[in-house]
Amino acid sequence: MMHPRLDIDVPVDVPWWLDEADAAIVAGQTVEVTLTRGMVSRMKSPVKISISEWAQAHRIVMPIDSNPGPWRQDKVPHTAKIMDTIGKPWAREVWMCMVERSGKTQVLLNSAMWSIDQGMKSGNIFWLMPTELDARTALGERIIPALRASRATARHMSDRSDDTSRGMIRFKHGIRLKPAWSNSPSSLASYFGRFNIADETDKYAERTSEGTDPITLFLKRSRDDKRGSKYVFASTPGGRYIYKGMKSCQQVWEYRVKCPDCGEFILMDGEHFVIPEGITSDTIHHADIGYACNACGSLWTENTRDNAYQSGRWFCIKGEDLNRPETIGFHFPAFPCPMVSFSEIAGAKLKSATGSTTEKTAWANGYEAIDYVPEATSTVTTEHLLQYKSELPRNLVPPGTWSLCLLVDTQQSSFYYEIWSYGFAPDLRLHMLRHGIVERFADLEGLLQEQFTDASGNVYRINNGLIDSGGTRRGYQKHSRTVEVYEWCSRNRQMMPIKGMHGRQGDTVTYKEIETFPGTNKKVPGGLKRANLRVDLFKDELERRLSIQPDDAGALSFHDGIDDKFAQHYTAETKDDHGDWQHNRKHRNDYWDCTVYAVALLEMMKLRIPKKDTVPTARRVLSKGIKNN
Repeated sequence: MMHPRLDIDVPVDVPWWLDEADAAIVAGQTVEVTLTRGMVSRMKSPVKISISEWAQAHRIVMPIDSNPGPWRQDKVPHTAKIMDTIGKPWAREVWMCMVERSGKTQVLLNSAMWSIDQGMKSGNIFWLMPTELDARTALGERIIPALRASRATARHMSDRSDDTSRGMIRFKHGIRLKPAWSNSPSSLASYFGRFNIADETDKYAERTSEGTDPITLFLKRSRDDKRGSKYVFASTPGGRYIYKGMKSCQQVWEYRVKCPDCGEFILMDGEHFVIPEGITSDTIHHADIGYACNACGSLWTENTRDNAYQSGRWFCIKGEDLNRPETIGFHFPAFPCPMVSFSEIAGAKLKSATGSTTEKTAWANGYEAIDYVPEATSTVTTEHLLQYKSELPRNLVPPGTWSLCLLVDTQQSSFYYEIWSYGFAPDLRLHMLRHGIVERFADLEGLLQEQFTDASGNVYRINNGLIDSGGTRRGYQKHSRTVEVYEWCSRNRQMMPIKGMHGRQGDTVTYKEIETFPGTNKKVPGGLKRANLRVDLFKDELERRLSIQPDDAGALSFHDGIDDKFAQHYTAETKDDHGDWQHNRKHRNDYWDCTVYAVALLEMMKLRIPKKDTVPTARRVLSKGIKNN
């Protein structure tokens, strides 16, 4: 084979590869240099392609895995977006909360191999596993064979045998791949990686010998990296890191399948599996299990599910207005996964329904891909809430009212609403005089124009209010209603859009200026201000209010038309052993949410609510505020 030759004009300064004697001989002349294969390899610049494209072109799946041979993206289409997100330069953390046999390890391997061949030639790779045995086994039985099987990465591997071991892999172009394990602070602290992989995070030790959790130690490795390190976390939930980390990302995605009958994209869940009556977990493998589409109710077989999965796609359920989020989470349960059979899912569901905490935990972690939460007791019972029912009829404004406000919880095809009266300072009494469900924005506008009276005939209208910005999508829903809510609020300025923020850290209420509609460059007419609410704190406040006796100051009151069905919305919210709020999704909680918004609005307004003796007694409350007769 002829080696490439390179013409070089020898400069005055001596090149590093010539000694002074040779330089004197060839000074001022043109010389030819024979390039070695290693030099040629280093000078080549690979064509930049995404991780999924790289895997399709170069990856060879080993016999130890399912579907061995050349990587076929059509077998696992849900992995493409995850891999390509990892490859985005702005993505600093990617959290993969996924069940077993859903492609987590293959995504990690593809991403690391792409990084070696394409993306980060100046950066080392750090691979963190639960234990030292796990780390060395993964390196020896999965990672090294995969690297050697692909020509694109094999060409970067050193010819020296001691450069490739279960303790470290040194590549020709300078990259190193180093394993570490979660229960060893020294293995975590002794190495710096620009591309960092945390595999099976929920099997990590809760605390290292230094008393710090391994995830915190892992993230500390990039403190001084001004160029920005990348972290990828992957695991099946186990009650520790992955589910919470995924949920707390700036942007979160969930995978929905497309029903071949109605064309709707649905989020598959455990409630829609159809199990014949009388079937037990012992006889489940002989049963004909189906799945009822969340949208149209058509009955699916496993083949139908597999086709629906192939036509599925990822939907953003949080942070859809962010163009370049730094932290991105992906949630993938077992239900759409072709590698998990209907009979296996149905068997686990039956065991969970009647089994011990072990079976319930296995169902939550291994199939729903969530942390198991022990059943919590309701802080409010139906009987307790109905104690707050007053003698005031629906629509009657109570005496001592300063303002009427509208609180709206946005659904895909309807709106739950409550109308609350706010009393004067210092009592700030809250009374709900109306609640209901409407289907259109026009119906909400009708409420804003409607007149309400008190027992003395004084006329009131709704002054202001809050409306959920509608960013969450579930089940059959095709899209969020955020754009529609923003458009409506821009026309009805007394209403402010809100967004719920979970957790108790940070300010109770913050505001964000909205200048464009999500996902577009279209300007919001006049701009908008959105309130971000720490809803957990306001749920705590609502719980406190409902602990006050109905006839004591500070207690809430409701019109005389509330019933058991209304009260059940309040029993759907419970607290677990950690004091965190949980929603029992078998029951609706929309009126509870409206009341939480009412409590939040009081916090937002209380500094400008006047004392009763500062307001003239003869008045009418209109949509523009308080006016004298």
